[in-house]
Amino acid sequence: MHTNLLLSVPVRYWQDFQDTLARATNANIYIFDANGAPFSRFSLPAELCQEVNKGRELRNEKCIDFYKLACGSLEEKDMLTCPYGLKLCAYRLGSYAQRIGYLMVAPSRHTTLGEREEEIAFITKAHNIYRTINEVFSAILEKNLLGLRRLELNSIYEISRLMTSIVELDRVLELITNSLIIIYQADLCFVGLREGDKIRVAQGKGVNGSQLIGKEWPLVHPLIERIFSKVEPSSLSIEELRVLPGFTGTEAAPGTEIMVYPLWTALGIVGLLGIAAPVSLGDNGSKNLQIYINFATVALANATLIRRLEREAETDYLTGFLNRRVLRDVLAAELQRAARYGYHLSVIFLDIDDFKAYNDTFGHLAGDVVLQKTAELIKNSIRTTDIACRYGGEEFIIILPGTKGGDAAKVAERIRKSIETYPFPHRRITASLGVAQAKKNDSVDSLLARADQACYQAKERGKNHLCLDPS
Repeated sequence: MHTNLLLSVPVRYWQDFQDTLARATNANIYIFDANGAPFSRFSLPAELCQEVNKGRELRNEKCIDFYKLACGSLEEKDMLTCPYGLKLCAYRLGSYAQRIGYLMVAPSRHTTLGEREEEIAFITKAHNIYRTINEVFSAILEKNLLGLRRLELNSIYEISRLMTSIVELDRVLELITNSLIIIYQADLCFVGLREGDKIRVAQGKGVNGSQLIGKEWPLVHPLIERIFSKVEPSSLSIEELRVLPGFTGTEAAPGTEIMVYPLWTALGIVGLLGIAAPVSLGDNGSKNLQIYINFATVALANATLIRRLEREAETDYLTGFLNRRVLRDVLAAELQRAARYGYHLSVIFLDIDDFKAYNDTFGHLAGDVVLQKTAELIKNSIRTTDIACRYGGEEFIIILPGTKGGDAAKVAERIRKSIETYPFPHRRITASLGVAQAKKNDSVDSLLARADQACYQAKERGKNHLCLDPS
C-alpha cells in the first residue's frame, strides 16, 4: 500500500481500519489516491474480480482505465457502473480546495440494485462510509500538518454513529480498536469484557495486542479493583500492568501514556478499555477520547446483550445443548457441507427409556437431574466436533460430521453403556438409540426419520438397545 494520498501522511494500519468499516457495514471499500492510482485493496473479495488475487485487486487494465477516467472527471460524488457491471458509489475525498483521493463503495455481493428501495438503502450506507472516511482522513492530515486535534471530534462522531448501529459483538470490538489505532496512532489498544467475576480480554490490537486476547483478570485483583474504584480512567505505567497475565515481557517506549478506562453503564460494569499512545493526548484529546469511550461502552453493552439473548434463544437451558429450533438449521448446513466436500455424516437419535414413569414416581426435579446427567454423559462420549441437541422431552440428537454409520454406532454404544452404568438416584436409567448415516439427497426430515425409526426398533427389542438403520 502507498504511504500517502496527496501528501506525505503516515497512515499506519489503514487497511485494517478500512476492512473493519467494510465488515461493519457489509459493503466493499476501495480507495484511490489523488492521481487516480490505487491506494488500498478491496476490503472484501469482489466476486467479479475473483480470478485476480482472490478478488482483492482490480481485475485488469480495462478496470484501471475506467477508474482513472472516473476519478479524473468526478466532481463530488456519483453512481457508476464498472466495465463488468458492478454498481458503486464514488466520492471525492478532502475539501473543495484540497483533493486528497477518491472513495469507491460497492455492495459486498454482486447485485444490480434493481429495486429502488435497495438502491436507496445502499446509497445511504455508502454516504455514511464516505462521511466517516473523509473525516478520519481530514483529522489525520490536519493533525499531521498543523498539530491540531480539532477534527478528531468529527471523525469520532462519525465512527460512533456507525458503531452504535452495529449489533454484532465481534464487529463492534474490531471497529473500536482499529479506530483508536488509526485516529490516535496508538501502539496498543485492548478491550476486556466482564464475564461473571472476571474481565476477559476480547480484543487486542497493536504491539503484543494478540497476546492479550483470551487472558482473564479477576475483578478482585488489586489493580482491576483500583481501575473500577472510580469512573475516570487510570493512568498506568507498563510496570504496573505487568502484574496482569498477558503483559509479562511487554515493553513501552519512554513517555508512552497508557490509559485504562472502566466501562460502566447504569446496569454495572461492562468491561474496560486500554490505549497506549506514543504522545500525551492533552486536555482536548482526552476529552474527545472520553466521548468516544462513552459511545463504545453503549455499543458494547448493546452487542453483549444481543449476543447473550441469541445464545439463550439457541440453547436448551437445562442441558446447555442446542435446542430443537436450531437443530434443523445446523443439520441442514452439515448435510450441505457433507454433500459439497464428499464426507460422511451420521446422526444418533437417543430416547431415555421409561422417563415418564420416572418423572411421575420421583418428581420433575429428579427428572431434570436425569436429563442433565444424561447430557453430561453424552458430552463426555463425543468429540468436540460433534453437535449435541436436546430434541425435546427425554430425546436427544447427536450429529457426527465425517462419520460413517458403523463408527457412529460405536459412539452410540459408548453412550448407552455410560448411561446404563451410571448410578442415577432412585433406580437404574437406560436409553434406546437409533443410528442413521446420511444418504445422497437426504433432507433433514428424511435423515431424522430414519434415525427415529432405528430408535423405535431398539425400543421394540426390549429397550436399552441400539439399532443401525440398514438402508
